[in-house]
Amino acid sequence: MATPTRPRTLAVGAACWIAAALGYVLLELVTAAALPGYSYTEHYISSLGVPAWSPRAFLINAAFYAQGVLFLAGALLVARAVRGRFSVVFVVLAALNAVGNILVGTVYGGSALWNTGFEWLHVLGAFLAILGGNVAVLAGSAVVARATTARWYLPVGLLIGLAGIAIFAMLQNYNDWAVDYAPVGLVERACVYTILIWQLLSGLLLWTRARR
Repeated sequence: MATPTRPRTLAVGAACWIAAALGYVLLELVTAAALPGYSYTEHYISSLGVPAWSPRAFLINAAFYAQGVLFLAGALLVARAVRGRFSVVFVVLAALNAVGNILVGTVYGGSALWNTGFEWLHVLGAFLAILGGNVAVLAGSAVVARATTARWYLPVGLLIGLAGIAIFAMLQNYNDWAVDYAPVGLVERACVYTILIWQLLSGLLLWTRARR
């Protein structure tokens, strides 16, 4: 275990991850509550961000922005406090996740970019946010593990990231692999929530470590 040289920096980074995860879940819930007939299991998350359908679309699109920015901010702070061989890789992957989330929150159905033929940017954004985020979980687990004495953390963190990647592969090949076994909304959320679960777990662990 590496002793963090900047415990306050570590605590702020942890707080970014905790706030992002809880904030995202809350804003998604509030947005979905205003859309009659919306199903967490049957419908894509992005459907909540289309103003023509969703009365509170601005909330989920704001959640995408907040998640991307706070995930990257937390990664920068934690990598600064706990230096390791995977720190730079972690930050780069977190940046890809941030770019992806910003694209998803900007290029939604009915937006100016969407209506002028740039809807592919939304697809690219989702790819970067989900795959980039789950690969970042793998690198981030190696970084966070240097700051904790919890031996269980690294294998659990890696398992979360690998699960997210595997489920994302199912989503990419949904009609071939998963259509008969799980609804698309459930599959999509599963590979998004792995990132949020990791953020919350790692954030709480680092917050406790930094406050000692």
